[in-house]
Amino acid sequence: MNTAFALFRIKNQIGSLLTPDRTAVQMGRLFLTPRRYTPKAWEYDAEATAERFWLTPELSALRWHPTVFQRETKIALLVHGWESRATQMSGFVPDLQALGYQIIALDMPAHGHSKGTTSNVYEFAQTLLQAQSLLGPIALVIGHSMGAAASGVAVSLGLQTEKLVLISGPSSIETVLNRFARFIGLQARARQRFLEVIGDTVGVPPRALDVAERLRTNQTDLLIIHDDQDQEVPLSESERLMSALPEAKLIVTQGLGHRKILRSDLVRKAILNHLV
Repeated sequence: MNTAFALFRIKNQIGSLLTPDRTAVQMGRLFLTPRRYTPKAWEYDAEATAERFWLTPELSALRWHPTVFQRETKIALLVHGWESRATQMSGFVPDLQALGYQIIALDMPAHGHSKGTTSNVYEFAQTLLQAQSLLGPIALVIGHSMGAAASGVAVSLGLQTEKLVLISGPSSIETVLNRFARFIGLQARARQRFLEVIGDTVGVPPRALDVAERLRTNQTDLLIIHDDQDQEVPLSESERLMSALPEAKLIVTQGLGHRKILRSDLVRKAILNHLV
């Protein structure tokens, strides 16, 4: 832990005791404001192979066309995670093109080229429903991290898809929030108020955004992939999801962590096997 972050935690610990409401509101705003990072060189290369377009006046996206002919267009929707962007999901594109999919990768609200300064998992999910209404039937959804959670929530809200792939995703948003609150040093009263602030801002209480519970009765063909060394979203989140969805398939990778998993040949082949 570096000195700056240690001081930040101490400040939150003191604020939790002296001004818990104010501290909770400040940290809620911080949590819901994603940072935008500069894309890596390989992402620019990936974007050069795609068509950039505006799905709505606020929502930017990338489109790749299939490389084989299909009588009916199948759409695959790629959903990135928090503080990520559409190009981060491009590793799956060549295989999906060869299977005849038209691939749409969204820059979610307040991410990538899309507009906005704040967002949340529920807004991600609503964005996916909006994409379905504009694009038509979705044959496949692949979501990573918070994008995986949002994809699960969206399916529970009416997103129709034949196959769903959730990679490194949390099963409980409430757990995510509590983990973050403890990490930044919020004490009990401020931590509870933090959860309330998030719920009030999002419009849905965190407990209601439980992916495992929301998908428990869903029949979508589901593949879950998670790494045993994921330091951002622990494997236990996908194991919990599996306990609620015994018909799903779980693949556990080793040593890829939270982000390299998106560029793994093993993961790519696992998804291909799931689709064919």
